[in-house]
Amino acid sequence: MTTNQEDLAHAAKKLQLLYEELDEAKYNRPPAPEVSTQGANQQKGPSEPFPIWTLSDDAHFTELLNEYCTDAARYIPLTGEIYTHGFQRNGTRMCHWIAWNAGPISQLDVAPLMLEELNHQIRELDHKLRRTRPPEPIDKPQEVWLTARTICYKLRQQGHNVSPELLRKWTERGKVESKVNRHGQVTYPIRNIIQLLEN
Repeated sequence: MTTNQEDLAHAAKKLQLLYEELDEAKYNRPPAPEVSTQGANQQKGPSEPFPIWTLSDDAHFTELLNEYCTDAARYIPLTGEIYTHGFQRNGTRMCHWIAWNAGPISQLDVAPLMLEELNHQIRELDHKLRRTRPPEPIDKPQEVWLTARTICYKLRQQGHNVSPELLRKWTERGKVESKVNRHGQVTYPIRNIIQLLEN
């Protein structure tokens, strides 16, 4: 049974990016604290210059990946830098080689195990690298647009007596917006209507 070469190449490229991010996390040092004139004998600089887990994970994962690459390299001729210097347990270099040779590797017995290992490392490294990434900006909450019938039903449950006719009148007077959805139904922003009822 052969492994899909596109799956292998895609996984290798994705993992290569994560290894590059891991390399950055290894050497990205937090800023040193400001120099203080008081307590001059105190130790200066960060107590932990880089996250230790980045080194241990890199060593662990590249060791496993190196075994699969070395096994595959017995059947696929090495070229360029890898021919000269070998894989050197460099995650980025190994992933690049796997992606470049995904076709011939996919025919080997080691391919399913290699793909499984690539996907495992993608999950693990992505999860661990989340803590080194800057927080993502919080988007504004999306406005919810519903049909008149749905809005009237929801509002009736909350004790408000609103009819589709009343919604149409509010729209005509410019109190409430409306728009037609992709199914051709007129919809209204429910938050806007709740604010109108509360006022």
